[in-house]
Amino acid sequence: MVFVPISPELSSAFGTPISIRTVGSAEILNRGLERAILSRAERGEANRISNVGGWQSPPDLLEWPEPDIKTLATELDRSVQLISTLPSILQRAGPRPNRVKYSAYGWANVNRPGDYNMFHVHRSNHWSVVYYVSTGTLDPDTPQNGRIELRDPRSAATFAKIPGFTCGQPLLLRPEPGMMLVFPAWIVHGVHPFYGHGRRISIAFNVVIESESSN
Repeated sequence: MVFVPISPELSSAFGTPISIRTVGSAEILNRGLERAILSRAERGEANRISNVGGWQSPPDLLEWPEPDIKTLATELDRSVQLISTLPSILQRAGPRPNRVKYSAYGWANVNRPGDYNMFHVHRSNHWSVVYYVSTGTLDPDTPQNGRIELRDPRSAATFAKIPGFTCGQPLLLRPEPGMMLVFPAWIVHGVHPFYGHGRRISIAFNVVIESESSN
């Protein structure tokens, strides 16, 4: 285990990297993605893994022919490279690589009022990625409405919560259109039921790092 220095007398260990960024030109990109996803949802082709209600596509989204899928794949690469080549937060042994080679596959999700995703992990993968196409109009009377929850991976931290610290508490994120979220695939996560008007459309990816290059 390598310590991440914060000050001469303070370090951090067991850090968990998470990337949250807004994709540029998301408004235009999302219109095309929404058309591609809803056209397939109307055909009835569906998969079901963690979703309760709603619709989930087969995991072949990166193979769809629409130009917007290729644009999204470029944004996916940007996020994967960003988090996979981080310096000391990953406590990497050896030099920092310039790029990583990886494999990935993705699928689309459409949630309507009352739909949600059970808590789960993505076994045998390194990174989980979520991109939000649309988020609907939320009912303001439901505090955790449609939020994605990432649970503290240090399960024992819940046994002794320290006043003023967040150890053992979940991270609750409110999705926004254009937001791309990357986190370790072994983090337990789920999506709270969506209540409101419209529909919530997201795209999820599994990423496996195969090699890295310092060239």
